Amino acid sequence: MTRTFTILVADGDLARRQEDIRAHFGEARPLWVFRFAPTAREARALLEEITPDAVVLDLALPPGGSEGLDLLQEVRRRLSATPVILVCRAGEARLLRDALPIEHAGEAFGPPEIPPDGILFKEDLLAEDALPTLHALLAEGLHRWGRVANDTGILVTHGTDTMAWGFAYLRYALRGLKSNVAMTGSQIPLGGYFTESDALGNLRTAVYLLNRLRPSRLFAVFNNGRSVFSGRLTKFRKWDADAFEGRVIASAESGEVRPLRKDWVYIPYPGQRLSHLHLIRTGGTIESERDEHDPGGLKPTGDFVWKYLTETLGDSFEKASKHDLFALDSSNMSYEEWAGVAKAIEAIGAAQADTRFDPTVKPVFCNPLFTTQDYRAQFAACGAGAIVAGYGGGNANVAKDSPHSILPALRECVAAGTFVAVTSQVPLEPYDAEYETGLALLEAGGVPCGDLPLADAQVKLSYLLGHADTLTQTAAELGLDRQCLLASAFLAGVTMRRKTSLSAFRDAGGRTIPLSVLPYDPFATRSFGQALRTVAAALSRP
Repeated sequence: MTRTFTILVADGDLARRQEDIRAHFGEARPLWVFRFAPTAREARALLEEITPDAVVLDLALPPGGSEGLDLLQEVRRRLSATPVILVCRAGEARLLRDALPIEHAGEAFGPPEIPPDGILFKEDLLAEDALPTLHALLAEGLHRWGRVANDTGILVTHGTDTMAWGFAYLRYALRGLKSNVAMTGSQIPLGGYFTESDALGNLRTAVYLLNRLRPSRLFAVFNNGRSVFSGRLTKFRKWDADAFEGRVIASAESGEVRPLRKDWVYIPYPGQRLSHLHLIRTGGTIESERDEHDPGGLKPTGDFVWKYLTETLGDSFEKASKHDLFALDSSNMSYEEWAGVAKAIEAIGAAQADTRFDPTVKPVFCNPLFTTQDYRAQFAACGAGAIVAGYGGGNANVAKDSPHSILPALRECVAAGTFVAVTSQVPLEPYDAEYETGLALLEAGGVPCGDLPLADAQVKLSYLLGHADTLTQTAAELGLDRQCLLASAFLAGVTMRRKTSLSAFRDAGGRTIPLSVLPYDPFATRSFGQALRTVAAALSRP
């Protein structure tokens, strides 16, 4: 879809350079349309005629010399999501100070005041080589405020039983995302037109965000389309439509999708349509039906989503393509199928797929009837990593001399070189070792999972250990302890219930190497090598 972007230039000096500006941007940005206003009066007249996508504003506009300040407030009131580049002379510090947003905007301003997307001094802007700087500021501002066009969107349908694992897999497998990718499904099969399926709300919200969300993101939509998740996905209900909890980044409770994070912005154009929507079908409840000739259970053999998209939501895109990877109940899916989804997205050209995961990372479940020998058997089934799913806040039987204690098996596993993380079987709220029975697991060498649910913890550790050679090589090159580097990588972006949790983790195991934890997860956005270097740099800081 081709869209032009109108840029209002309210600046007398730049208005006299119209030919130069149009010549510079005509070739590099042919879709940018410039409208020039040398005075505040002419700028206001243009604002009645057009709705600009960006504004370049001289703070000292004639006739009064400070008319630009009044015009700036007007732009902020009427166009609160529009990038503004401020222009002033080096000696006009007072104007610049008055133009910057105050900490608490007055009620008369309506929407909160926003900072400018760039400041240029007139002396620099009028130089012959200054237009590239203006170009860069405008491009950055337009992208920041969603003043772009989404051309391609990818919708992945998935069953609910293993959706948490599949979503976590794509979070780490997809690199350099160029298009929005949405994963959704339903608790009730979509079926025909007269359906009460929660798929309707899920698909509507997913397609809406594929059109409008910027920059490109991976997200999941569920709960009748009311909840949009960026991670930490957990299924906690078996049959109800509100089946998932997680890290919510947008809500559609009122029928209008509202972002809950400042770095997730929406394209504001009401006519935004995708040039190309790609549907990747994997099966699941959303496509399930009963065979009238077979009295068995539901099977994912339908083709309902494609029909609903093309016949009901067709106004949201110009062209659609269907990619039928397989038709499986998600209970029958594992890493091989999720790798296929990642590679299909790569083939579309929307990302690069990194499918190096260690599938031997497995959970070890605590149970009051398990014996120490039972735990040894569970740990023996694990490879380089294990996730202990304890009780409550991450507890387990650690009683001395008890035949049901997990501690002997856990210590043996850690001593053999296995990385063991500790979480809880309880699906909601972050893990926290507050009890002696939880701290004992950390003292034995376990690493806390914080707010990572079981599926996220397993998939993330699997991704990290899938790059074991890079991990070992980087640790050796930088003179770092490999297990400490791995722990720091695993904990990057993890939130603890209490601030003292990480201190307890350090102290519990008698760890002599300081553990630095990044507040964000670089492995979800960067290549493995780049992300690991970022973690190592934090770990090396005093």
